[in-house]
Amino acid sequence: MKTTLAFVFVTALSWPAAAACLDLSKQPAISASGELIRPMFAGPPNFEDVRKGDAPEPSYILALDSPFCVTGDDFLEDGQTIDRIQLLDDKGILLKLVGHPIEVTGNDPFGAHTGHHHAPLLMDVVSASLNEVPADASLAQTTVEAFYLYLETGDGASAAMNVVPEKRGKGPFSAAALTKFYGNLKRPLKLLGVTQSSENRFRAKYTFETQDGKVCNGSSIVTTKQASGMNLVASIKVENGC
Repeated sequence: MKTTLAFVFVTALSWPAAAACLDLSKQPAISASGELIRPMFAGPPNFEDVRKGDAPEPSYILALDSPFCVTGDDFLEDGQTIDRIQLLDDKGILLKLVGHPIEVTGNDPFGAHTGHHHAPLLMDVVSASLNEVPADASLAQTTVEAFYLYLETGDGASAAMNVVPEKRGKGPFSAAALTKFYGNLKRPLKLLGVTQSSENRFRAKYTFETQDGKVCNGSSIVTTKQASGMNLVASIKVENGC
């Protein structure tokens, strides 16, 4: 992912890569992209180690893929390279974006100058959004195939990771439920094939035998959806009774 930086006044202006360093004294707002992480830092009284009594300070840090240089700040050297930005968020904008590439706009950027500052540059968050390239929905067949191939080995935990997040925590799509059933078959599930019927609908054919000797030569209609830039299993409608 390529990090981009834009200077924002009334309208956004592009910043050529070969231009001079960003003058913070003339930039009331910045838009930048990168990976959002939330490490834990040690706070007061000693700013050394939370295991020694220092208060924990979780902080939002934007890790930039392409560092840039700055001027015009009393706490930073002219020409200093910035590779991280600490994002100050009192509105809860970033909470669900941790661990993802994002595009963020912030106001009043300034250089670090206290023990509470954990990146060379800080700014107040105005807006943020995911910056991921969505998966091609037409390629979702690989997700369906992977789901059933994990079930062949009774690996419910890995199979569940191919399911939408809201359904994998509990119920029939949970890791525990999938492992309990598919990990205890007399004859393990064997995927016979997956065919596509529409952009996000697939028919999976398979066979297995339960511990009490019931043989299933079955099929299911699997519907997928995109979430967090990935194709995931959203629902499964069983055909032929199994």
